[in-house]
Amino acid sequence: MTAQFSLRRALAGLASQAPKDQPDEPLLLKLAEHVAIRFALDSYERGEIRVNAVQDVLARMTREVESLHKILGTYEDKLSNAGIDVMPHAEVLALQFWQAVPDENKRAVLLSPEAWCVPARNIRDFVEKLFEKGENETAEEVLRNYVACVCLEDPKARRVAAGGLTELVKLYTRGEERLLVDAVRDVGLQLCRENEPEMQSLVGGAFVRLSQEAAEVRAYAAVQRAVEIVDLLQEDRPTLGESLRPRIAVENRLPEFIEEGVRAESVPSGLTQFLRRIPQAAAEQLAGRFTRSGFRGECDRIVEMVQQLGPEGVAHLRSALETGSSTQAVETIGILSRLDLDAVEQFLPRRLSDWQRPVHDRVVRQLASSAAPERGRLLIATLDLLDPLVRSLALDEIGLSGDLSGVAQLLRLAEGETAGGASPYLRLKAVEALGRLRAPKAGMVLRRIVEARKLFGWAHPSELRIVAAQALERIDPDWARESLHRCGFNSAELALEPLDMDPNSPAIRQRRYFRLRLAQPVPAMASGERENCRLEVQELNLAGGIGLCEQHLHPGMVVSLRLNRSVRAQAFVRDARSQTRAFEVANMDLDERAKLRRLLVQLGGQAATGSPEGRKRKGSRLVSGGTN
Repeated sequence: MTAQFSLRRALAGLASQAPKDQPDEPLLLKLAEHVAIRFALDSYERGEIRVNAVQDVLARMTREVESLHKILGTYEDKLSNAGIDVMPHAEVLALQFWQAVPDENKRAVLLSPEAWCVPARNIRDFVEKLFEKGENETAEEVLRNYVACVCLEDPKARRVAAGGLTELVKLYTRGEERLLVDAVRDVGLQLCRENEPEMQSLVGGAFVRLSQEAAEVRAYAAVQRAVEIVDLLQEDRPTLGESLRPRIAVENRLPEFIEEGVRAESVPSGLTQFLRRIPQAAAEQLAGRFTRSGFRGECDRIVEMVQQLGPEGVAHLRSALETGSSTQAVETIGILSRLDLDAVEQFLPRRLSDWQRPVHDRVVRQLASSAAPERGRLLIATLDLLDPLVRSLALDEIGLSGDLSGVAQLLRLAEGETAGGASPYLRLKAVEALGRLRAPKAGMVLRRIVEARKLFGWAHPSELRIVAAQALERIDPDWARESLHRCGFNSAELALEPLDMDPNSPAIRQRRYFRLRLAQPVPAMASGERENCRLEVQELNLAGGIGLCEQHLHPGMVVSLRLNRSVRAQAFVRDARSQTRAFEVANMDLDERAKLRRLLVQLGGQAATGSPEGRKRKGSRLVSGGTN
């Protein structure tokens, strides 16, 4: 009787659609499908079958309809042969059945333990409509209930729900963050309970997709739960845990998380707690990012983030400085000089003896960019251990540190009284450092350098005397006003003077002299161990410059430089951007330095220092990037 009644209803519904001609084959198929859906819907509404039986009813009736398909013919084979995917007939009927169910009944089913029976695409459509109508609480309740189906005792329910979750995963990011956090936790805990390989694979796939989506939308609390689940699995089931870790790819995305945290106005919510879960990996990434930071604000935020990791993060960096490779150790120096100065003072001197010049160069630059108040003292303490070509760079940074603790050693260098004697260029750099520091005890030494005479002229080279006079202008301006005019200096040469430290500069390292943008490029030749390279120098000062070069010069290498066919120096290659190369002078004879000063006075040019505002966000510097 029920089937007859459903048939009458279906016929009545189709009567108005029937053509006047004889009924064609598609209409007969449509009638059969309509009868099947009507019968299933009537049975469900009367309570004769539960929702989990609807699929079985439709599948059984589909087999009957398929017989009609074979008799009447179908276009499905043609579509399949043409490469067009065709939805299985049972799924077509299930979709049509779901569309016929009233919204109240849909809601009741999706909030019941039988929600897993509903195809994921139907759930997605229903939940999206709830979000569009602003019914977020109901939408989240439906999604929470579907996750609960993964934990049901029925293996079929768990299997279907796990597969459905992979299709619904993006919906879990549209509600409150807690929804995604709980979903990752519940599915992860169920994965820990699964024993059958097939179920582990299905539930594991849902867990991975949820974890990946959490990382994509930066839901750090959910990412933290994912890491905790994987850690738990590695303790009980090492093989499963090891297979999951690279799939959720948290460690691979850690640099992205840290970069966004460093560049944000404030550290994103949940990121700190997540990083605490992996303090060693986080400390390594933060230390590496510190070495690439170009601005003071970024460095300060990184220091703050490492502090929030707790003692384990700092201890890991300390261990890397003590026993790690040179690359690992150098990356810790800048940040540890802010957080654990004792460790740097203890381990750095003994490690320096095992490292080569390029590493010494990086050490100096890391200490300089750390902004640690004691960095001047650290540089003075390690000065004699550094490669001779790196010492001049260290002296520049000591002068810019503002730390007066090394004045006594600077004075000995300025007078050439150190063991073995200081090279003329190091003496000059020590004098510049004393001037930048405004060292009050340096006045007498500097006056002797400026005023000392010999039988037929001045006792010291002109370049050393000019630098000493410029330092005296900072330390003893009264002497400068009264006596400088008697010392035979050219005012144009005195105008090219060292720059002072700028405490308000946003950049981590400051330019040490005004850089001049030249009206006409100066030709230069850079000679390395294996090749020569021609440059067209466009910007220049007493410490280096920038030029165009068609050949490759590796940042950090030392070249013999010849400017304008007359000025010779040894220099470090710095930034390598497209065809542009920066170079930083490491050593030169004082006569050559005097030639360079005269060349700059002769060429003139426009100052190219740039304003602090213009340098605020040009991107992070390279480890080997230069400032001169």
